[in-house]
Order: sequence, then structure tokens, then C-alpha cells
Amino acid sequence: MNHNEKRMKNEKPIQALTRGEEEVMRILWQLGDAVVNDVIERMPEPRPKYTTVATFLKILETKGFAAHTTEGKSHRYYPLIDREVYARGVMTTMLSSYFDGSLAQLVSFFSRHEKISEAEQTEIVEIMRKAKNPQL
Repeated sequence: MNHNEKRMKNEKPIQALTRGEEEVMRILWQLGDAVVNDVIERMPEPRPKYTTVATFLKILETKGFAAHTTEGKSHRYYPLIDREVYARGVMTTMLSSYFDGSLAQLVSFFSRHEKISEAEQTEIVEIMRKAKNPQL
């Protein structure tokens, strides 16, 4: 069974990740697969200890986010959940928890609290226009 087939079988509800778990997942998503030392090399200074990263990876396996193959005495980890699937789950939870499920309230919040350039505003409107009418 290849990585993609294992991903397809993993249909558990998506749980939230801690900051450390999410940082390790971001690296797995970037690399596609990695051994513990690969993950450590991608982390900012001060880098965590080997055992800390190995523990995060085991937790990610338990939560259904990652799996591993054995390479000699080490494990090569790979994601079971796509980054976009996780992001969609996080955003849906945030939208529901903080904005009463209203996308308009979310956009209003960010437009009041973030500096959105004219170019970004134009890009957002264009994305929304294309989403509404994909033939354009």
C-alpha cells in the first residue's frame, strides 16, 4: 500500500494540533517525507532535541496525521492528511467559534485589523469573482 492509499483510508475527524505539532507537520508537508534529523534541520534555532521531535512525530501518528516506514533502525515519516484539508478544518472551526459562521464577519474583522493593500483587495475580489463563475 502506498502513501496515497493510506491517506485515502484515513477518514478520522481532524483534531487541532498544538503549536509544536503543527510546526513539525508543516515541515512534513514541505518535504513530503522525512526522518527526525531532516525535521530538526528545518526548524529554527534554538533547535529542539531529537527526542522532542521524535515525540511530536509519534503524537502525530497517534492523532492520524502521519505514518512511517522503517528504514534500518530509523523511521521515515510522511503526512496522512493534506495541508489544505487541515487548513480547511482549522478555518471552519475558527469561523464557527469566533465569527458565528459568517464569512462576511471574518472578512470585516481582517479588513479592520490588518492593512490590506489595494492590490490584495483587488486580488480578493478577483478570487471571489472566479469562484462564483469559474468560466471567467
